[in-house]
Amino acid sequence: MSYRFVFILITGTCLISCFPQDNKKVTFMAIGDVPYHLPEDFQRFERLILSINTTAADFTLHVGDIKSGSTPCTDEYFERIKGYFNNFRQPLIYTPGDNEWTDCHREACGGFDPEERLDKLRQVFYSEDQSQGKNPMPLERQNSWEGFEKFPENARWQMSGLTFGTFHVTGSNNNFKLDSAALNDEFFERELANNFWLKQLFEQAKTAGSRGLVLVLHAGLNYNSKDERNGHASFVQLLRESVMAFGKPVLLLYGDHHRFMVDKPLRDNTGKTLTNFTAVQVFGDRDMHAVKVTVAPENPNLFLIDPFYVAGN
Repeated sequence: MSYRFVFILITGTCLISCFPQDNKKVTFMAIGDVPYHLPEDFQRFERLILSINTTAADFTLHVGDIKSGSTPCTDEYFERIKGYFNNFRQPLIYTPGDNEWTDCHREACGGFDPEERLDKLRQVFYSEDQSQGKNPMPLERQNSWEGFEKFPENARWQMSGLTFGTFHVTGSNNNFKLDSAALNDEFFERELANNFWLKQLFEQAKTAGSRGLVLVLHAGLNYNSKDERNGHASFVQLLRESVMAFGKPVLLLYGDHHRFMVDKPLRDNTGKTLTNFTAVQVFGDRDMHAVKVTVAPENPNLFLIDPFYVAGN
């Protein structure tokens, strides 16, 4: 019997027997693409953290871009942001954006090698099987799976009958370079990992009888899965197929374009809207606010979505 089969068997058994199927309302916050404008944004970020800490939110999600694309990608900056993350009273779960690694080759960012910066991000933020925050919670990371040891940033967890998962899918075309000389080895390896993780998340939700799914990533996805130049194409196609097969509510939280927006962007093969899929883009850049999501089991749409404004930001 292989290690992977044993792991899946144990995980599936635990999910069926241990998954909390209560009707407790879960509330969480989603932020992203902050802080950007330094040093003044540090004070605004502190105000955002303090405001969230006054709420009863169960946890906070940061959907990526912990800096702008024109500020240094130094070790010191990563450590400073980690310190801010650990000031959140409840767990903080973070998935990478593009600005903190793919764009770090820029002179204004320090002229770093992007993949070296990605390695550093993984060391700083994903070295333990738990979230950030003063009261971290355990996470199952993809690097615990054979063949995916490089991907600790992809994580999943369960809460109150829901399945949550993060995916390392970013802006900047997901680091898929269109130059004919580009090898794109990093992209193809991460694409394989993300697609595998997406399949596992939907399978886990079905096995557990989850009432819904929450997916977390950075990119404002390009939903044209037939575009060969689209670095999101295979993920989007798999997402569409999985949402249709699942049938229950699926919420996607993302950033990238810095504008709060609630949308129904997925269509089936006939062009009809997939009503069980909702995409929510968080605030960002100059608008340092949060999105509040309440999971309400009695509501047929399951997810109640509200802007959470921070005075002074």
